[in-house]
Amino acid sequence: MRDDALFFCCDDKAKVPVGEPNAPISTGVRGKKTIAPVNTTLSALDHDMSKANLTPSVVLQCSIPKSADKSFVRGQVTVALNDSVFQSSNPFRHAVMLAEIAKKQDPEVKCIMKFTDGGTDQRNTLEAVKCANICIFKELNLDMLIHGRCAPGHSYMNPAERVMSVLNLGLQNCSLERREQMPEAEKNFKKCGSMAETRKFAIKNPEVKGQWAESIEPVQALVRNRFTRLKLSDTRIQAIDPVSDQSIDIMKRHLRELFPEMYTSKIPSYKEWIESHCRERHYTFQIKKCDNPDCCLPTKLDEEKLQWVPDPVLDQTGEHYEKYVTIKGRETTEADRPSLKPPVAVKGRKRTLNTDSASANKNTPDADSAPVNTNAPDADNTPTTACAQSHEVQDASLFTAQNARMSVECTECSKPRVIYSKQKLSERHNLTVVLALSEFEYTCGAPVLPLTSSLSKNVMCRNNIGCATHVEVPYYSSSIGRLDICANCGAQEAVVDAALKAKFKTVLPICDDCRNLGREPIVYRPYGKKV
Repeated sequence: MRDDALFFCCDDKAKVPVGEPNAPISTGVRGKKTIAPVNTTLSALDHDMSKANLTPSVVLQCSIPKSADKSFVRGQVTVALNDSVFQSSNPFRHAVMLAEIAKKQDPEVKCIMKFTDGGTDQRNTLEAVKCANICIFKELNLDMLIHGRCAPGHSYMNPAERVMSVLNLGLQNCSLERREQMPEAEKNFKKCGSMAETRKFAIKNPEVKGQWAESIEPVQALVRNRFTRLKLSDTRIQAIDPVSDQSIDIMKRHLRELFPEMYTSKIPSYKEWIESHCRERHYTFQIKKCDNPDCCLPTKLDEEKLQWVPDPVLDQTGEHYEKYVTIKGRETTEADRPSLKPPVAVKGRKRTLNTDSASANKNTPDADSAPVNTNAPDADNTPTTACAQSHEVQDASLFTAQNARMSVECTECSKPRVIYSKQKLSERHNLTVVLALSEFEYTCGAPVLPLTSSLSKNVMCRNNIGCATHVEVPYYSSSIGRLDICANCGAQEAVVDAALKAKFKTVLPICDDCRNLGREPIVYRPYGKKV
């Protein structure tokens, strides 16, 4: 496949702040002394509260090496400088940019391999990202498209991240400000204190969008010129214009043609197309042409080359994974996915178990029939992450409805997770937690606050849970969020089984999709005398 595929690594660089007229803001990239004339004063603002920002979208078309021990950080780098206000990053903007680059490189491209991080605009498990990949697949008439992503907290494994240090050279010792517009336009801009307010204001006043574009375009041209003077291993970096809204709408025509009635991911035609063309995994999403001539054109590659990327499979010892060459072409599952492995007990530590809850769980009818859901609020055999394994054993008495303060949504499984604290949070502490959640992405089992925070030892989520763990009972008991959330998948509009409610004191909601998949409602504490 090396000669028949294009391999792209995609990522967004950190936002580049842009100051107001006559108030330039430093880009924040330091490391070398600034050269300036002796008769001038070098000055610029240095804060992170700018209203205008640029978001460089970076695509590295890797020159695929002949052996795996060679570097993948080689090839052509393409950067699009998007205005963060009206050209925000989303899956379809990335899809149009990638399609244009691929067409320019090889108009008859047969297969595309795409590697990203797990951000909300690139995560392969999100329906919007899947639809964007389908649009690329149809737009380029590909035989196969493979989208993979790195594990949470491991974005440094993405080769595109290595390009960011090169781009920083173009932003070093630099301060930016947007161009001043007419007094009426500046008056409108001053009414908006943030990017969200600017977007909202532009809905009622469409002329503001054009005025803002005229103000920010000179800054985009300046940074674009600095980027094009850089090289990655003797290959000059290319900079292109941001993708227009019209191009995005044209790309979306494929969805309108395939699924005319599409408004959610639950329509039959969309599900059938996914089942016949795609293979969905936690870290990969693959699309391949089907054998139906009325649906897809004939493939340009041999069927032998168009095989699904296999899942990791443990060998007979259960301690090592089999080599790729031994499982290539085999039907595999995610049963041996590393993040699904149970936590390893640490020697010398004792864990306090809630014996009452454990004994009550034995009387739960479906405790043995639901391997994914443990059916016990304090069970310790659920999957966890490597980050959680390094934590100290937590006090089980903390995880009650009385100590539930707020919830946070996992970026991987979209399930709400409860944030606990034995003391009621003050307004200042609440603000600290909210700011931390807005800056970092939370995944099940990870710390909700950075370890450097003064609240990290008092405000926490459970660290012995994983994405396979159901929504905790204190979430429903404390009413800190929506009560119609499915305990299995986190979907909304879930209902409580009335028949089971007459037999058990606690019955968690379940959605129709989970019922159709054969999952049973999660129940606790049966009525009647225990046997």
